Amino acid sequence: MKPGTLARLRAAIPLPTGVFLVAAGIYVILKLVRPVIPHSVILLYMGFVILGLVIHVTLRDERMRRFAEFFLQKGTGQSRSVRAQRLALLAVPPLLLGGWVFEANRPRYAPPVEIFQRHPTVGEEVLGRIAVPDWIAAAPAQWDARFVSDGKKLYEANCAVCHGEKLDGQGVAAEGFRYPIRPANFQDPGTIAQLTLPYMYWRLTVGGIQNQFNSAMPRWVAPSDNPDVSTLHSYDMNEDEAWKVIAYLYKATGHEPRR
Repeated sequence: MKPGTLARLRAAIPLPTGVFLVAAGIYVILKLVRPVIPHSVILLYMGFVILGLVIHVTLRDERMRRFAEFFLQKGTGQSRSVRAQRLALLAVPPLLLGGWVFEANRPRYAPPVEIFQRHPTVGEEVLGRIAVPDWIAAAPAQWDARFVSDGKKLYEANCAVCHGEKLDGQGVAAEGFRYPIRPANFQDPGTIAQLTLPYMYWRLTVGGIQNQFNSAMPRWVAPSDNPDVSTLHSYDMNEDEAWKVIAYLYKATGHEPRR
């Protein structure tokens, strides 16, 4: 690189700004790496990165002088860009640190561990009685788009209030069901992606109130073996509508039923 180019680059991007950009860039890269790197490992890596940057700055007196002058020098001889960078570096890191401390210490709802058994075991004699329609038993790519569209309308009318319009368990009524368990987040690969189609239908059939699911999930489909059971929203769907909602859940989240 030519000396003149290097001087212009130093003038445009002072040393403290470059240090911040390197640290921020490496952090973003680590967060985007797949498979996901645990947060504790990212913090460990960032510790090494920051240590390396400190060594780089303090290795030469000239770099330490440039680093200090960026913050201490009066703004009369500096460009507007450099002054803006100084203000940003004085404001952004403390804000980021404050946000991180707030999130680390923010009170969170932590119910007992045992209530998070979202997928209790069910006997094969139960699932064996559930007849899966041929159209949904096929691969998701072959599902009728009209059925999926109908399922979306049914979901938005009946389920979105708790499970959210984005199927993330963040519906407007979700906060009202923090105990014993929050509405399921269908976007999470640990929910419907781990279940078979008969299990999903059985889950809709039995609901969750005062049973093994220990949740506020209503019974949406009338059970053929106990037609007298009645709860809030009971029997709002028939069997075909329930399968359409299930199809929409998988299509909208990009998951596939477990085979």
